[in-house]
Amino acid sequence: MKLKKTITTIVSVVCACTILTGCTKVNDNLTAKDIQKSIEETGLVENMEETGTKGLKRYYGLNASDFDSVVLYTPESSMEVDEMLIVKVKDKSQIDSLKDTIDNRVNSQLQSFGSYGPQQCALLNDYELKSEGKYVFFAVSENAEQLKEAFKEAIQQ
Repeated sequence: MKLKKTITTIVSVVCACTILTGCTKVNDNLTAKDIQKSIEETGLVENMEETGTKGLKRYYGLNASDFDSVVLYTPESSMEVDEMLIVKVKDKSQIDSLKDTIDNRVNSQLQSFGSYGPQQCALLNDYELKSEGKYVFFAVSENAEQLKEAFKEAIQQ
């Protein structure tokens, strides 16, 4: 009787895990622009402006052509630090290098604002960085966590 109960419990746990993981599959058919559209609907990027490929090169030293697709938002003012970056990599081997580049960007911003921008430094220290499938998401904002959640919802199948 005890063995039957144990087997039933194990089967239940396996089924629950299968159901839960099946619901969070990443849709690899999206572009960064597709994800951007979903995130824009939240209204959380209103204090940022979309920056083209020149911004990616200027702020991150990266070429957009090295990736499948890229969207970058930067602050409207040079006195702010709000940013959002969405990258769909061509190959998952690019992810670690991209994360290092993002860390370098954060450290550079911390140095720039360290002596006079405590609010900006607080935002920089609480940034969100997430990779799922072939996507990398980065945000610095008062709404960084909500932006990350919007990103996660946008890429789910």
